[in-house]
Amino acid sequence: MYTAYTKTEQKELSFYGEQLLRGRHRVHPYPAMLHPLLVDFLIDTYAEKEDVIFDPFCGSGVTLLQSGINGHESIGFDINPLALLIARAKTQIYQEEKLLREFEDLKKTVYQNASPLFNDNDKIDVPKIKNRDYWYSKSVIDDLGRIRFVLKNNPYKYKDFFMANFAFICRDQSLTRKGEFKRYRLNKEKIAKAKNEVFTRFFSHTQKMIKVFLNTDIPRKKSKPILANSENKISAKIKYDLVITSPPYGDSRTTVAYGQYSSFGSEWINNLNGHAGNSGYSIDRECLGKESQLSGDLDNYKLLTEVVEKIKSVDPKRANEVLFFFNGYYKAIRNIIRNLNKKGKVCFIVGNRTVKGFQIPMDQITASFIDNMGLNFEGIFIRDILNKVMPSKNSPSNKAGEKSRTMTHEYVVVFSKG
Repeated sequence: MYTAYTKTEQKELSFYGEQLLRGRHRVHPYPAMLHPLLVDFLIDTYAEKEDVIFDPFCGSGVTLLQSGINGHESIGFDINPLALLIARAKTQIYQEEKLLREFEDLKKTVYQNASPLFNDNDKIDVPKIKNRDYWYSKSVIDDLGRIRFVLKNNPYKYKDFFMANFAFICRDQSLTRKGEFKRYRLNKEKIAKAKNEVFTRFFSHTQKMIKVFLNTDIPRKKSKPILANSENKISAKIKYDLVITSPPYGDSRTTVAYGQYSSFGSEWINNLNGHAGNSGYSIDRECLGKESQLSGDLDNYKLLTEVVEKIKSVDPKRANEVLFFFNGYYKAIRNIIRNLNKKGKVCFIVGNRTVKGFQIPMDQITASFIDNMGLNFEGIFIRDILNKVMPSKNSPSNKAGEKSRTMTHEYVVVFSKG
């Protein structure tokens, strides 16, 4: 008989009225971000003074930045190069004079190259982009290409910062609908009204972020964002004392399409420096849930088996996708716990999504995985999702017009290592 892990509602962790996109996190929005104040709370509650904090699904670096602000070194893994670029930009410590000087040089050079008096088409760098003319107007392509040319050919110390701002504008000035994670083109009426505001938007946004970055959220300790897949074994040299992470809640194809969301920025920053741009694979296919050999360990988890069987009775293909997702998730948790220092703690922030009408209790499945790996249960805390950057509705049946609400609560699953 399955025994449920006790859940406790903690309304104070919902942070009613507190903005999600705040401070440095405004440089580039990212799907399904952790709330910075939740990370602050978990650090304050569970971190000792010299603890190293690890986020194996770090995304755009919320845990990394908040760790640095709170005086902790941190390490982050992610498979999305754009997310890691944003994380590096957020967590860097900037010299005011140098940053302002480089910004003025960038702005002057871009405008000079775009001036009718000095216009030179050789100073436009446009990468190969599939269906480029479908997603951008000709003038927007040219102006993005002018900014890209300058970024590519100038060794700015703070290039990551400028690239993060540039990536945001590449999406902002595209013809995709802004409220979506997947690619959906604007309708004809909106395309007809669309204006080229590349330079205005890029320099305005960058200037605002410079002011923010120089005056708020200044980290006191270093962070290491690393391009790595947590399903793979973690180097024995990487050790940490506290894990704060929000893993994907399901396979990327049917939850948050991180790859599609990132694609506009990723395409334009590709090859601008040695550690940014496309990684040479489909990000959404590399997310948890990619097909691989199933672990026999999953047979031991009755709750997971029961929900998979229910989904299978309706849609065997979707049931298989759910099973493969949890197969990857199990392997990732095993790897994460293996390198956790003695007396360390893990905090997994998860959501219970619904597939084919059946809710998947990811909080309980997560707890059972971690419990069976030898850690001690500390609690599961419930918080309301008020303003997380994720769709409020989805289409589980993939039929036009059929929508259902997505999850409205998150669960903070906490365990400790003896």
